[in-house]
Amino acid sequence: MKNRIGRITIAGIFALGIAILAVTQVPRLFAEPLDIHHTSWKLVRETADEDGASFAAVYNLTTSGNFASKDSATVANGGPFRIPTRPGELGTEGWSPGTRWMFAICGKNYNNVDDTFSFNIVGWGKTNGMLQNIAEGDGVLGTQAVVVYPDGGDALGELVSETSVVYTHASTKFTVTNAAFDGVVAGMQAYVTGTNITSGYYQVTAATDANNIECSGITASNNNTDSTVQINPSFWADTINIDETTKWPRDGDANNVTVYNSGDNEVAFIVIETTGLDWIQFVVYAADAATNEEAGGITVYGRPF
Repeated sequence: MKNRIGRITIAGIFALGIAILAVTQVPRLFAEPLDIHHTSWKLVRETADEDGASFAAVYNLTTSGNFASKDSATVANGGPFRIPTRPGELGTEGWSPGTRWMFAICGKNYNNVDDTFSFNIVGWGKTNGMLQNIAEGDGVLGTQAVVVYPDGGDALGELVSETSVVYTHASTKFTVTNAAFDGVVAGMQAYVTGTNITSGYYQVTAATDANNIECSGITASNNNTDSTVQINPSFWADTINIDETTKWPRDGDANNVTVYNSGDNEVAFIVIETTGLDWIQFVVYAADAATNEEAGGITVYGRPF
């Protein structure tokens, strides 16, 4: 009887121990689930002008069908982006990313408030995989500036952001005393506010030196000494168009390319099913800042959708 009672007591203590362990330890395993709904934006394409005059100038799939010229540089050096599959880990053999990603594009207005750019989105599954031409299209920049939140200024850096600028109406000239206009050239867009001036974007027509620039089309009534001049800030694309010649399964299919346009100067997004892709790259063309109404300094950000 004593042995039986002893065995029961030991079994009870053992069971109690397991219960305590479950109560105290198991929640630690599951109390902090991964936050997959609020992942950070990743830099998918570094800030740069066009990669070439056309897509074929970058990746000629007609004469280089073995994909020997695939870009293997890092994003920081203008190369493709490797899609993370799980926190702190990149794709390996036997594991496909298998998720949807959303992408936002921004650029700099040099020639027009609605400067444009064109792009192809390509990807591949393994280091030696074939290139898949996912989508091609074009975009238009809006006027929502690229900033950090809370607003700490332009996240990509403005060439000029000056207050207390002197404006001379007769010559439509803006003057500073600290050489802040160094690097400004004719053709860039200036956003101007100030007393006696209608706020807006005005084109720089001359940069006589680092202290003086002239602009065209200014609506103003008189001189002032309190103008604010911002030149070449970055703006989000508010309109993205995908051509019908895309090569990736899209609308009505589980694997699709979807565009969400605001059309009202807000941010437009591209959403892509990335199942089977380890790498993705935005190939940008028709984005030479010195040409007509083309944007420059195109940057792409992405995050799981």
